[in-house]
Order: sequence, then structure tokens, then C-alpha cells
Amino acid sequence: MEVESARVLGRALIIISMMATAPAEAWVASKAMEAMGRNPEAADSIFPKMIVAMAICESTAIYALVAFFLV
Repeated sequence: MEVESARVLGRALIIISMMATAPAEAWVASKAMEAMGRNPEAADSIFPKMIVAMAICESTAIYALVAFFLV
């Protein structure tokens, strides 16, 4: 495999990982809102955990973006 084809394959895999983060964030938010809807008393505990989980998902996309430009 030539260097340029390996670079293109690497970028394609990075793009796939970036595209996977959006549905992951949506799933986290959906499940957190569903849990808050079922148990409103626990909303004060669930919401900060949801924000942290979404930040972790978003950091994956940011790392993938940085890797995309480094490849």
C-alpha cells in the first residue's frame, strides 16, 4: 500500500468516527431526558452527568478532527 492510499484510508476512518459522535450525543441526551421524564426528582443528579457524558462524546470528535489534519 502506498503512502497516499494509506493516508486516504486513514482520513476515511477518521471521518467515520467523527460522524459516529453525533448520534452518540443524541442518544445520551435522549436517554437522560427519558430518565428525567420518568423520575423528575432525580433530574438534579442526572443533568450534570448528562453534560459530562456529552462532553466526552464531543471530545472524541475534536480528537478525530485534530487527527484528520495531522494525517
